[in-house]
Amino acid sequence: MEKLKEAIKLIGHDVGVLQDRQASNLTQTKAYELFPTYATLQSQMTNNIKEKHLELGLDALIDDKLKNGGDPFVTRSKIPVVDTSQLATKNDLEELKRKVGTGGSGTGTELKGQGFPYNLNADIGTVYTDTTAKNGAVKWIKKTAGTGSNAWSVLFGDVKHKPRISSSQNNAYVEFRRINSTVEVGFGGLSWGWFGIVRRGAPSYVPQGSDRERNVVILNVGGIPVGFRATSSKLGIMTNDKGKRLGTFYLGGPGDGNQLRLQFDDPVPTDRDIGDLRFTNMSYTTDDPWPETL
Repeated sequence: MEKLKEAIKLIGHDVGVLQDRQASNLTQTKAYELFPTYATLQSQMTNNIKEKHLELGLDALIDDKLKNGGDPFVTRSKIPVVDTSQLATKNDLEELKRKVGTGGSGTGTELKGQGFPYNLNADIGTVYTDTTAKNGAVKWIKKTAGTGSNAWSVLFGDVKHKPRISSSQNNAYVEFRRINSTVEVGFGGLSWGWFGIVRRGAPSYVPQGSDRERNVVILNVGGIPVGFRATSSKLGIMTNDKGKRLGTFYLGGPGDGNQLRLQFDDPVPTDRDIGDLRFTNMSYTTDDPWPETL
């Protein structure tokens, strides 16, 4: 009997231990179910930040951070509106580059106006553009201090002038063409570009005093117009249409009256005109100011 009781007691103890172990196992399993995994926790945090940022107070936290200068970034909504109509365009900058140079030790300036710049007391080196191109002069440069015609020189200009001449046949002309500071003399007006004079003794014929039989006045003393005068006297060759030499043509400089005459090798005929004259090229430098009257 005693042995039976002992056996029952042992059996009960084992059953209790088994029950405790089962209870312990259920509690541990339940605990794992109650606590989420790392992946689940990370996903939940991401969703909360995305969907519940206002409720969690994240927006207010970020605004305080920006207001307190703790964040160097600026949101698009904080960028001020700029009036771009007041900003310089690319064309404006290119124009400024053309007007203001930065080479060497100083700057150059370009001005624009209408007419000759003689009254402008600008810095030496200043470039001036005449928008009217008066008498063919377009661009000028200031070469000396002060004002007046001697203070400015033409950088680009092109003008032609045909003064009234003596001793010539009808329609014959002498043309002076000035490009910048260079002058070219041209003769023409008759058939095939010839130049011609009337016979010696005709009403419009003007002999030249140093040789009245051979020298013919085309432009008398002082006759070469201002703006086209040479710095010194010049001499060229005169021929007929076949190239046979007939004499020379002479352009006097400031030391010889600024005149133009023909100098024939033989006396000029008194019974016939000469209408097939041709001339070698003549060009020269002038120190004259640009012609103001034509």
